[in-house]
Amino acid sequence: MDPAPRNSRSLRLLDRAGPAPAARYDRARRRAGLVVGLIGVYLGFCAAAALYHVLHVNEVRRYAEYNTTQRTKVKTRRGDVLDRNGVVLATDIRADSVTADPRWVRPRGHRAASLPNDDPRVLNVRRRVARIVARATGASRTDIYDRLGWPRGFVYLTKHIDTLASRELRLHMQEGRLPGVRLEEAFGRHFPKGPLAGALLGRRNWGGSIERSYDSILRGQTVEVLAYKDRHADRLYFDGAPDPRKYGGRSLVLTLDEKIQAVANQQLAIGLADAKADQGIALVLDVQTAEVLAWAVAPEVDPNNTRVKPRRGWRNPVIQDQFEPGSTFKVLTLAAVIEEGKATLDTKVKVAGGFKTRGKIIRDSHPARDSRWRILPVLSALETIKHSSNVGISKLAQRIGKQRLSDYLRAFGFGQPSDAGLDGEVGGLLSPPARWSKVQFANIAFGQGVAVNALQVATAFVAIAAGGVYRRPRLLRSILTPDGSADRHFPKEKGRRVISQRTAADLMRAMVSVCEPRGTAKAGRLPGYKMAGKTGTAQQVEPGKGYSDTHWVASFVGIVPAERPRLVIYVAIDTPRKRHPRFPDKVLRTGGAIAAPVVREIARFALPYLGVPQSPGAPWLAADDPARARSRFEAAQARQKTVAAADKDAEVGPPQPVAPQRDEPTRPGRARVPDLSGLSMRAARDRLSEVGLGLRPSGSGIAISQRPSAGVLSRTGEAVHVSFRRLSELASAADGQQGAL
Repeated sequence: MDPAPRNSRSLRLLDRAGPAPAARYDRARRRAGLVVGLIGVYLGFCAAAALYHVLHVNEVRRYAEYNTTQRTKVKTRRGDVLDRNGVVLATDIRADSVTADPRWVRPRGHRAASLPNDDPRVLNVRRRVARIVARATGASRTDIYDRLGWPRGFVYLTKHIDTLASRELRLHMQEGRLPGVRLEEAFGRHFPKGPLAGALLGRRNWGGSIERSYDSILRGQTVEVLAYKDRHADRLYFDGAPDPRKYGGRSLVLTLDEKIQAVANQQLAIGLADAKADQGIALVLDVQTAEVLAWAVAPEVDPNNTRVKPRRGWRNPVIQDQFEPGSTFKVLTLAAVIEEGKATLDTKVKVAGGFKTRGKIIRDSHPARDSRWRILPVLSALETIKHSSNVGISKLAQRIGKQRLSDYLRAFGFGQPSDAGLDGEVGGLLSPPARWSKVQFANIAFGQGVAVNALQVATAFVAIAAGGVYRRPRLLRSILTPDGSADRHFPKEKGRRVISQRTAADLMRAMVSVCEPRGTAKAGRLPGYKMAGKTGTAQQVEPGKGYSDTHWVASFVGIVPAERPRLVIYVAIDTPRKRHPRFPDKVLRTGGAIAAPVVREIARFALPYLGVPQSPGAPWLAADDPARARSRFEAAQARQKTVAAADKDAEVGPPQPVAPQRDEPTRPGRARVPDLSGLSMRAARDRLSEVGLGLRPSGSGIAISQRPSAGVLSRTGEAVHVSFRRLSELASAADGQQGAL
C-alpha cells in the first residue's frame, strides 16, 4: 500500500527524491559528507587553537593564571623597638581588617543579583551582619550597616581588630552567619608599655618620633606572592605566606633604660602635679657615652590611643618646642670667659647698682646675701653661678666680646639641630653676633634672647661633665636583622673638645656651690651623692606682647656624682602655678623650688640602680653642715648601743631596786617627761610606761624629737609625740626641713 501523501512543504524539501533506493542512497551520502565536514571543521579549529597556544603561549598562560590564581603584594610585619636591655617597647601584633562584598550580603541560596538591595530579606541580613560585626569589634553598627549598602564589590567595615574579635568573627563565618564578609590578615602597631616614652616612640605620622624617623629601617618588605583563588576570591598561597624572619623589618635597640624611663615618667608627673603646671620634660643622659637613658614628657602620650588627640598635638616637645633657657646659660658663658683666660673662679665683679648699658639697667632678681643675710656688693665668678647673678655674668661676658661668645655657644651645639637622628628637630634661635645690640649681648649672657630645645641644653652640660668633650646625643645602640641577629652596632663617638679639662673642672666646682646651703638649688641635694647643677627661671615670650608676667619655664640641670660624673639629668617645667607656702600671693616658679626636687628623686633611683658608688662623705651630704650631722649620727648610734646593752642586762640580770630620782613627780597624777633622744621605739615605749605615760610615734628608727620636751610635767596617762628616723635618713633630718631658694 502506498504511503500517505506528504502534504508538508518542509518534508518535501527534506525528501525531494522520494522513497526510491537511489534517493535514499543519495541522502545517506550527503549526510555522511556533512558529518565528515563538521568533524573536519572541528579538527581544524582544534589545530588552529593548538597552533595559537604554541605561538602565543605567554598570553594563554597569563589568561589562565588570571582566572585561577592571583598575584598579591603582601606586607610583612614591622620590626620591633627594644630598650637597651631587650625590653620590647613597640612591636607588631596580628590585627586583621574586616572586609565585605555588599553584593553577596544576601540570604542563603540567593545569588548576588537575584534580589535588589532594598528587598526586606536583604535588609534583614544586612542588619544581622552589622550587629554581629559591631558587637565583636566595638565599631559603630550604623556605620557598618551603611557600608554594607554601598554599590561596590569591596568595602572595609573596620580595621585592625584584636585577636579575640578575629576568632569570634571566624566562628560566625564558619556557621554561615556572615555572608559576603571576609577577614583580611594584617598587622597593627602595639606599644606594650603604653605611654612609657610615648612621645619619643610615637607613630609614623608623628613628628620627631622613632617610628617616623627610622621608618625605612623598621618597615617590612612588600613581597609579591602567587595564590590560588577559589570561587569566593579567598587566597590560598602556593608556597605559604612570606617568612617574617626573611622579609620582615629590622629591629632597633635604643639607648633607653625602661626602668629609669619609668621612674622619670613617674617623678615628672608628680612634680608637674605639685607645681600645677602645664607641661614638663625630663631627660637623663649618660656622661660617658652621651646615650639618652630616659626621655620623659608630661602629660603622657599613649601611642596606642590615637583617637584622643593631645592638647598640643602629636609631637615631641623635647626637640620640637623651643624656649629661652634662662640662667642655665650662665655656666656656658662662664665657660667661654674662663677658657679665653679673661677670668678665674676668684675674679671679683661688682654687682651693686646693676649693669647699665644703652640706657637700660640689668639687675639681679634676688640679690646675693651672706650667711647673715647681708647683701653682697661684690661677687666672685664662682658666686655669680652660685647666686645666679645676671649682673655679674653680663659684666664677665663683656670681657670676651660678642663673636667669641657666639663661637663657644655654637661649639656647645646651640643654633643648629643636635643631630640625634630624629626628624623634625628645631635648631633653636641664635642670631649672628653682628646683629646683637649691647643690650641683647648682655641678655644672651644669662640666657635671654636666645631659643633652645631641651636636648641641646642637656647635651651641652654632658660636654662639661665629660671634661669638655662634646658628643652628639645617642638614641640608637644597634640594629637587628629580622631573625634577631646583629646587623649594625653604633659605638661610642670620639667627640670634639670644646673647652679644656681644667676649665670643665672649674665649672664643676662652681655648679657644686649651687647645691650648697646658700645656693639656688638646695632642694636638689640627696644624702648619698654630691650634686652639681644649675637652675634656670626664664620668662616666656608671648607673640606680639613681649615677655609674659605669668608664663615661665622653671628648669634645673643636675650632674651626679660631682666628683666623677655619670649622669646628667635635665628637667624643665612649663608655667608652674604653685603658691608659696608662707606667702600665698607669691607664685613659686624658680628652678630650684620646682625642677630641682624632680631631678633629685630621679637621681635617687638611677644612681644605685646603675651601681654608682656613693660620694665621699655620704650619707651626710644633704645636711647643711655634714661634719655636725655625722657627729650627731655617731652620738645617736652610741646612745642606741648603750640603751640596747642596758635592756639586755635588765632582761638577764636579777631585779634591781629602783633608786629614788630627783625628777620624780612632785604630786600625784603628774609625771615628768623623760629624754627619749636616740632611743628605739621599743625602748622609748618602755621608758614612758615606767613613769605612766603613753607613746604616739611617727616614723621608724631612732627618736630625734619629742613633744612635750624632756623635763616637762605632764598628766599621767597622756601620750608623748615622738618622731623617729632611720639611720640612713638621720643626717638629713637632723637639721630640719630643707627649703629651696
